[in-house]
Amino acid sequence: MAAPVVFTSNCSDQSNDNGFQWEFRCERCTTAHRSAFQQNYLSRGRGVLRSMRDLLGDRIPLLHKVSSAADSYSNSWGGSASSTKDAAFAKAVDEVAREFRLCAGCGSWTCARICWNDHVGQCTNCSPQVGHQIAQAQAAARGAQIHQAAQRQEWAGQHDLGTPARVACPTCAAATEGGRFCPSCGGALDIRSDCQGCGSQVGPGALFCSNCGCAR
Repeated sequence: MAAPVVFTSNCSDQSNDNGFQWEFRCERCTTAHRSAFQQNYLSRGRGVLRSMRDLLGDRIPLLHKVSSAADSYSNSWGGSASSTKDAAFAKAVDEVAREFRLCAGCGSWTCARICWNDHVGQCTNCSPQVGHQIAQAQAAARGAQIHQAAQRQEWAGQHDLGTPARVACPTCAAATEGGRFCPSCGGALDIRSDCQGCGSQVGPGALFCSNCGCAR
C-alpha cells in the first residue's frame, strides 16, 4: 500500500521502466517539487537478461529460463502496483515532505520555497512577507497620489463648456470632438438661436419662443 501524502493531494507519477519518480505540487502556488530518481534495479537486470537472450537465442536454455523468470518477477514486483514501487513512493514522500510546512494559523500545508514566511513561522496568507506588503502599499499610495495630482490639474479650460456638446455634425453627420463648427463641412454645431423679442435661446425646430411667445 502506498504511503499517505498529507502535505498535498496534487501528486503525479513520473516513473518509467528504468526507475521511480514523483512530482508533488503545492496546492496554493502549484510549484512543482520532484523527488529524486530511484533506479529500478529489477527492471534494469531484466533488460540485461533480455538482451543476452535475444543475442544468444536458444543456445543457452538456462539463460532463456532465467530471463523469462526475471520478466515474470519484475512484472509482478516491479510494476505499478508492486511493493517495490510502494517502497520507492514512501521514500519519495519522506524526501519531498521537507519542502512543505503546516501553518498553525490556518491549518493548511504550503511549500516552504514560496508560500512560507520563515521569519514568522506561518504561511504568507496568514503573515505576508514584509517586502511584499511594502511593495503593495507603495503601489497603492502611488496610484492614489497620481489620482490626486490629476484632480489638481486644469483639464476643462480648453473646452467650450457653455455650448451643448455634439458628437456628430447635424449637417454632414461627420464625427466631431465638440466646438462650435464641424471640422468636416464647417456647419454650425450649435443650431440654437436667440429670440428676437426677449433674447432667450430658442431650441432647434421651435417656431415660437417659450419665454415670450414671439415668432422665431
